[in-house]
Amino acid sequence: MMRATTILFGLILLFSCSDSKKEAIFITTDLTDYIVDTLYLEKDTLTRSLPQGFTFLEQNGKSFLFGVIGRRMYQYSYPSGKLEGTVDFEIEGPDGIGGFVSGSLITEDGIFFISDQKAIVHTDFHGKVLDRFPLPNVPEERLAVNFSVVNGNRMHYDKEKRQLILADVPFVLKEPNMAYQDWVWRYDLKNGIGEPISFSYPEIYSAYYDDPELGLYSHIFLDMENLHLVSFPVTDSLLVMDGKSSKWINSKSSVPLVFQKGRTEQRGEYMVFSPSMETSRYKWVIFEPMSQLLLRYVDIETKILESGRVQNKSSFILHKLDFETVGELFFDNRQIAPSGFATPDGFYFKLLSPSSDDVEEYVRIRVVLE
Repeated sequence: MMRATTILFGLILLFSCSDSKKEAIFITTDLTDYIVDTLYLEKDTLTRSLPQGFTFLEQNGKSFLFGVIGRRMYQYSYPSGKLEGTVDFEIEGPDGIGGFVSGSLITEDGIFFISDQKAIVHTDFHGKVLDRFPLPNVPEERLAVNFSVVNGNRMHYDKEKRQLILADVPFVLKEPNMAYQDWVWRYDLKNGIGEPISFSYPEIYSAYYDDPELGLYSHIFLDMENLHLVSFPVTDSLLVMDGKSSKWINSKSSVPLVFQKGRTEQRGEYMVFSPSMETSRYKWVIFEPMSQLLLRYVDIETKILESGRVQNKSSFILHKLDFETVGELFFDNRQIAPSGFATPDGFYFKLLSPSSDDVEEYVRIRVVLE
C-alpha cells in the first residue's frame, strides 16, 4: 500500500512539474520567425508611401482595408491588395477637415479627424463632413494642448455609446505638467461632453523635462476588458486602470536598457535641446486579437556603425491578457514598422524597405504559444 502511495505521489509530482515547465516557457526569438504571409498593396503614381496602419472593414459582403495619411484616404480590396480608390479631403469649406490634422480614426460609422486642435470632424468615406464636435476645454496649467495620435496613442470608438476616447499628449514634458492629470478623455458625441480619464506622471519624470523622447506617455484602451493601459518611456511596468482603481504590472525587457537624456547646446544665438537618438525607451502597446496578446514596443538601442550605417535593435514584450509575460520578440525598426493592423487572418506589420516602387509589403505575424 505504501509503495502504491509513493508511486501515485511520484506521478502527481511529475505531472505538476510538467505543468510548471509549460507555464514557465518564455519565448525569446526574432519577430521574423513568426512571419506566415506577405500582403502586397499596390500604389498609384501620386503615392510615395502608404500608411503603416489600416482598418479592416466589411461592406456589402466584401472585405476592405482603409487607411489615411494626412488628408488622403486609401481603400483596398482584401486580401487581393487591389487599390479600389482614394479620397482627398478638403481643407476648408463645408467639407473641410482643417489645415492641421493630428490624428484620425476609421470606423464603420465613418472617419473621425482631430482638426486644428479645435474640433473632432466626422466624415463619411466619400469626403463629406457629417458633423463637428468641439474638443474638450482644458485648463491653462496644461500648457499647449495637443490632442493627437502621436506615439501610439490611438483613438477608440464605441459605436453603441457613441463615445470617442482620445489622448492629449505633451509635445515635451514641462514642470507644471507633473501636477496635471487629465491626459486622456472620453468624449460623448451625443451630448458633446468630455470626461477625463486621469493619471499622473511618476515622479522620476521630473528628470526628463523638455525631452521629446523620454517624456511622452502612450495610452491604449482595451474595450473587452474595460481597461486603460499607460506606458511611460523609462518605466519597466505598465499602469493599468479600470475606472475604479489602478495598479502597476511588470513589463520589463529581458535585455539591459540605457536611458540617455538629451542635452542643451548652443546653436548660433539660441540654446537648443537635442534629444538622444541612441537612448532606450519603452513605447506603445498593441493588442493582437487573434493570439489575444499584448505587445509592448521597446526601442532598445540605435547605433551608428563605423561604416556610417545605422543599426537598430527593438522588441515587443509579449503579455497575455492577465498580464503574464510570456516572451520578447526582437526586430529592427528600420526594417519592420513597430505599428500595424489587425485582420481576421492575423496582424500585419509594414516592411520599410520594399522590393518594388509599385507596391508596398506588409508581413503577417502569427504568434502561437505552445
